[in-house]
Amino acid sequence: MLLKFAIRLGLLACGMALVAMFAAGPRGVIAAESNAKKSESGMLVAYRDGMLTLRGKSGDLVYEVGPNFKTWQNNEDGPGSKQVDTVRALSGAMPGTVVRLDVENREVYIGLDHRVIGTFESYQDGTLELLAADAPPGFVQKPQGKVVLAIDSGIPVLESVEGAPYRYRGPAGEILKHVKKGTLVTARSEHDAEHFEVIQLGEPKQKIERYVGQTRGTVRGTLVSFRDGILRIRGKGMASQAANEYERLISLRITDSVPIVESIDGEAYRATDLNALKAAKEGTLITARKIEEVLLEIQIGAAK
Repeated sequence: MLLKFAIRLGLLACGMALVAMFAAGPRGVIAAESNAKKSESGMLVAYRDGMLTLRGKSGDLVYEVGPNFKTWQNNEDGPGSKQVDTVRALSGAMPGTVVRLDVENREVYIGLDHRVIGTFESYQDGTLELLAADAPPGFVQKPQGKVVLAIDSGIPVLESVEGAPYRYRGPAGEILKHVKKGTLVTARSEHDAEHFEVIQLGEPKQKIERYVGQTRGTVRGTLVSFRDGILRIRGKGMASQAANEYERLISLRITDSVPIVESIDGEAYRATDLNALKAAKEGTLITARKIEEVLLEIQIGAAK
């Protein structure tokens, strides 16, 4: 009798432990309803059985995201977003896709980055005011009306004149003072929706070339390969907003017009050419000085 009672107590204890374990959920899982952070951005790792795994700056995070969330697919060719089925969109997205989760509003944004597109109204003391651009048919205009953005005076400004490729103009604090009202402006951020990293004026006729894992500013890492004009390095961005950014595979198209310099054994950089990249060994330190898709210089090695 005592033995049977002990066995029953043991089974009851095990059952309670199992209930507690499943109630707590998997380690590292954050229920979106109770998460204190308002938003989280990262690269998609997986989406299975309603659990969304993102790789962000602080590591992997898992969220419970079901069909009760609204999901928006960014219009990468202009303003606006299109609402899509949450489960279908996340299940079909490629690993490495940039995803932003708005916990407070229970929304998911799928796309390359966070950006605001509009026409220039004014700029003063770090405050940029835009009139949001109309979204094309089939897309929802987000945001709408007048938009006020806080812009760091040191972030770079790129400009396209009459559809030509973007060129670096200078820091936002100086350039935005002289922009004409009505000019098309795009403010972009890859890492944080609250801190923009680059301002674009105008729009080039040629579409911007994108690669999974591309970051917008200067990147430094180790050489993976250089073949058929595509440089691949394993590294991370060097901007202040990306100081703790996770390591990623970055791909860049390198042409004959891109300046290339090399430092041997820590000596001063000297001008070289594509042959130096072709001859470089895997694991060589590579720095790509760039803003958006504008490559300023490729550095092989590091000068002391």
